[in-house]
Amino acid sequence: MKKPNFRDYLILVRLPNLFTLPSNILVGFVIVSALTQTTIVQVLLLVTISILHYCVGIILNDLYDFNIDKKERPYRPLPSGKISRKIAIALVTIFSFLALTLSLIVGIPTLVISSILLAIIFGYDKYLKNTWAGPFTIASARVMNIMLGVSVNINSASSNPQFVILTFVLTITFVYVSLIGYMSRYEIPGFSNNVKLFLTPAVITMIISSIILFTLTGFFKYDSLVILALFSFIMTMTFHKIHKKDSLGIQQIIQNMILSIIVLDSTFLSGIRGIEIGLIVLVLLAPMLVFAKKMYMT
Repeated sequence: MKKPNFRDYLILVRLPNLFTLPSNILVGFVIVSALTQTTIVQVLLLVTISILHYCVGIILNDLYDFNIDKKERPYRPLPSGKISRKIAIALVTIFSFLALTLSLIVGIPTLVISSILLAIIFGYDKYLKNTWAGPFTIASARVMNIMLGVSVNINSASSNPQFVILTFVLTITFVYVSLIGYMSRYEIPGFSNNVKLFLTPAVITMIISSIILFTLTGFFKYDSLVILALFSFIMTMTFHKIHKKDSLGIQQIIQNMILSIIVLDSTFLSGIRGIEIGLIVLVLLAPMLVFAKKMYMT
């Protein structure tokens, strides 16, 4: 067993991916609540809970994939022996306990949603990941992550137009993350034909069209279209430059799509509260891009 360093733990939890979580929380929060100095503490608590959940899911994923990763990803912290499985199990236990404790501090609705999210995470990693339901399960976890933000004022989510906006945001997020989950299945073997590769641009086009229509019908501010243009540009460049069906090409697509979770959330935030908050969220791209060059993203 090699002695782990701090960087090994950051690699274990896939540090770059963690930057996609605060924007999820903020989207859910601003749908039902106003951002003030007093509510910032709530947001920070929710972001911490979200990060703890994500770390639990990622570590569990590597624990259950230990034998597979020894063949396909032997450089990862667990299969390489840099971090022991006993330590990984201890981290899962500690992070789960902390997430539930902090959720209880925020409130009962947050605790309920947090518990559901943990159940989805365990169900995905242990039972559903390699089934047809896998991509949809991981998308459900992202949806519940947004619901963590909603949980502080969940009663407001039942009134119009909040309910319509929340339903739309959750639906688009579910479809988009399901697509990432689907693509990740081909990260190692690659695609055997072009039809599967063309599925992704088709779904992305549908997502962009839906957001434009939602804005034109008055549910979003027109500010959303500015950030949506950036999202469309990133997606267009991704699929214009990448024609490969091999694992490297697919990994590049997945990385760009993960990065664009922040851009998609920024689109939502701009439509709900204005472009100012949307632009602030885009700042999360900077550290994510820096760490993505040094650490594996998936």
